[in-house]
Amino acid sequence: MKSVKLSLFLLLLPLLLVACVHTQTDQVYRSKTTLQTKQPVHRQQSLVVVIDPGHGAYDLGARNQYCEEKDLCLKTGHFLRRHLEQRGYHVIMTRSRDEYVPLKKRAAVANDARSQVLISLHFNSAQSESAQGIEVFYYPKGEPWRKKNSKRLAQTVLSRMVASTEAFSRGVKEGNYCVIRETKMPAILIEGGFLTHKEEMHKIRDDRYLDKLAHSIADGLVQYFEECK
Repeated sequence: MKSVKLSLFLLLLPLLLVACVHTQTDQVYRSKTTLQTKQPVHRQQSLVVVIDPGHGAYDLGARNQYCEEKDLCLKTGHFLRRHLEQRGYHVIMTRSRDEYVPLKKRAAVANDARSQVLISLHFNSAQSESAQGIEVFYYPKGEPWRKKNSKRLAQTVLSRMVASTEAFSRGVKEGNYCVIRETKMPAILIEGGFLTHKEEMHKIRDDRYLDKLAHSIADGLVQYFEECK
């Protein structure tokens, strides 16, 4: 009897081994399938933002013995790009290095990309050494919806910048600048501070301050898009 049982066991052993291997393989396959079909994290890839760092190359912008506006705009632009991309936005820059880009071409970049907004970055100067603070411009003419949203964007971004940096607010203003006039989407031009004001200039020279500025602009943009939903 023992001999018969042993014989049956030996006959069934290969079948048991095959079944075991098949079960393990099926489990591994299901595990891989689960990982491969896991839903991706939702991102704001459909939202396109154009960043326009002002000036460039021989167009220096405002300057003093320590720095030039064109360099400050580009640094801030790269900081802003990083903060927006981390939030999932698709970012295009009108210039990403020290080069001259005509104003109408800057506007055309945003129009061709069909971006949702354009943000032009600048820094200020004045004859009076007491002039200081941040101001944001929008174009007050054209299609009513663009005017309305440009003003709302300007107000939201300025509010975030002032709250973050504690800089003096010079307010939201109307402006007839090419990059915000010739674009077809809501657009603003930011003057991030005065290079002719001693205390403000020392802040602006610090990359950490420029990064803080950029972070607050990104926060304002996120708030704007949330309010537009």
